[in-house]
Amino acid sequence: MMKDVRLVIGNKNYSSWSLCPWLLLKMFDVEFEEIQISLYQDNTTEKLGPYSPSLKVPVLLHKEVTVWDSLAICEYISDEFLGGSGWPVNPKRKASARSVSAEMHAEFPTLKQEWPMNCKASYRLSPSDTLKDEIARMDAIWSCTRRRFGENGNYLFGRFSIADCMFASVAICFEAYGAELSADAVSYMQTLLDNPFVQKWKTLGRREKENLAIAYADSA
Repeated sequence: MMKDVRLVIGNKNYSSWSLCPWLLLKMFDVEFEEIQISLYQDNTTEKLGPYSPSLKVPVLLHKEVTVWDSLAICEYISDEFLGGSGWPVNPKRKASARSVSAEMHAEFPTLKQEWPMNCKASYRLSPSDTLKDEIARMDAIWSCTRRRFGENGNYLFGRFSIADCMFASVAICFEAYGAELSADAVSYMQTLLDNPFVQKWKTLGRREKENLAIAYADSA
């Protein structure tokens, strides 16, 4: 029997944006059917056609509703299934959480290109000057947000939220390639890496056999 909620994702090893809504659904125990489609194969477009208007992943299907784009999907999940609790309740915290999530979504082009998520990777890469600036900005987001809003837990705003979903893949990348971070940022990165669902995603990603020529192979 088909579930009401279906999430179409790409390769777990590479598809960083697919991780965002998948993690949110798992953390809030929302039942869903996972549909995984290997990216950049000869038949990828054909397989995505019935699900994705953009022919990219991730895509959420709920009854007659189709939502694509990772942040839009997370917003929909929060509104439809979580009573808005995907974000912090306090308006100031919610505004900050949405701001840093949108910045992650829209910015950091060098990070996304030069250090793509690869769950199998484990080697030190020397960042370019542009990437160093982006890593420094990411460090500032994590460390400053934790100092301002993280007193009630180990996640970015204390309690787990959509913001943590948006940064989970970055934690995997930073660990894989050896990013140099402040102590506060390292602590937050480790919180994400210790999350049992992030660990499960990484384990499943490492088991995949596809090696994509374009590693950063999903949408947004």
